[in-house]
Amino acid sequence: MNITELSVADLSALLKKRELTATEVVKACLERIRATENLNNFITVCEDAAIAAATEADNALNSGASTSVLCGVPIAVKDNIATAGIRTTCASRTLENYVPSSDAAVVKKLKAAGAIIIGKTNMDEFAMGSTNENSAFGAAKNAKDTTRVTGGSSGGSANCVAARQAFCAIGSDTGGSARQPAAYCGVVGLKPTFGAIDCDGLIGFAPSLDCVGLIARDCDDVATLFASLYDGTAGERNKYCGLTEIDLRGMTVGVADEFMNVEYLDEQALSAYNRALTALRDAGAKTVRVGLPSFAAGIAAYHVISSAEAANSYKQIKRTMRDGAQTGAEFKRRIITGEYVTDGARYEELYVKAARVRAVIRSEYLRALQTCDVLICPTAPNVAPKIGEKLPPDVSHYNDMYAAPVSLAGLPAVSVPFGTAHGMPVGMQIIGRHNAEYTILAVGKQLALRDK
Repeated sequence: MNITELSVADLSALLKKRELTATEVVKACLERIRATENLNNFITVCEDAAIAAATEADNALNSGASTSVLCGVPIAVKDNIATAGIRTTCASRTLENYVPSSDAAVVKKLKAAGAIIIGKTNMDEFAMGSTNENSAFGAAKNAKDTTRVTGGSSGGSANCVAARQAFCAIGSDTGGSARQPAAYCGVVGLKPTFGAIDCDGLIGFAPSLDCVGLIARDCDDVATLFASLYDGTAGERNKYCGLTEIDLRGMTVGVADEFMNVEYLDEQALSAYNRALTALRDAGAKTVRVGLPSFAAGIAAYHVISSAEAANSYKQIKRTMRDGAQTGAEFKRRIITGEYVTDGARYEELYVKAARVRAVIRSEYLRALQTCDVLICPTAPNVAPKIGEKLPPDVSHYNDMYAAPVSLAGLPAVSVPFGTAHGMPVGMQIIGRHNAEYTILAVGKQLALRDK
């Protein structure tokens, strides 16, 4: 048995039947991390703490004290999420030795469920970036092709799941930071409805956009993770018993012309998108045209708003940063941009205008979702670029152009692998109404089953 290839559901069943121990599982993951350490997915591997937690999980399972699906399951956590007693660097030398005194809300819930924190994952510094090349600890390397990036900013989280170093991972998603690397690495990445998961303890950079992102190998595992972390009532969480088998014959899928009229959309990625639409139609889903006329303005509005909020967030975390340590160029660029757009008369000219665009985008997405059950588009217009590759100079972080508008709207979206382009995974983004996480995951599951 190859332990690290198991799904969360299958692993949990074996743990509960005591055919495996949590200690055996943790040791298998640690061995896998050591064997693939060249991928550079982890900033900190929590070997001793993970083995100790595995012993606790085994005791809970042996005594019947835990019935949680996550009990004994090794999970990776992005290094901008606070972990008590374990350094949380945000991939920056300025926080290289920062050790929080308390856990983030999401980590508390994971530990309460008996999950085991296997390590803290690599990322773009302070979550500012879309390739993971902006990490002070070096870029993570894509498990599918180590000459390519993992995406970002949650690149280490997505790639460690793809590399079978952990069964699932927690990231953050501000403008696509969980979805886009999930697409690049060939795994499933969920950005929930804004506010659905408590962000306390997340060292984010744009509070009106930041979400906890969830990454796993398939939609069922992501749904299990979401059910444990959803910030609703206990009763609502306990209702979850697995993804329902949605009959796609009853689904209406929205498609916007604006999704296909993207200048830098890779032809092979577009072909994969068209195959996904065909697969949905063949399964009985109805596709309808919707209008999102402000879609193209989303990436610019996102960068104005997020940079402005980043500049304000920086003032709050500056007191924690190590004196004399240098930040990277991308971090500096975004802070300078944020200070510029909020300075004096430019605030009205730039930030307020971007906020108005955000409101329009939100209304357009909500209007579109009144005529369909879900929307579908590529997660990114490309596959994972080569490490060091220069993207077109006239496009600002264009690999997030499909993801960022959804963040502006505060809607849930999931990236599901479907097909390949240039030998690399392609992700399809399924967007739903507020609090429709299980619906988009169920549709994503059906789409993945039809990937040929």
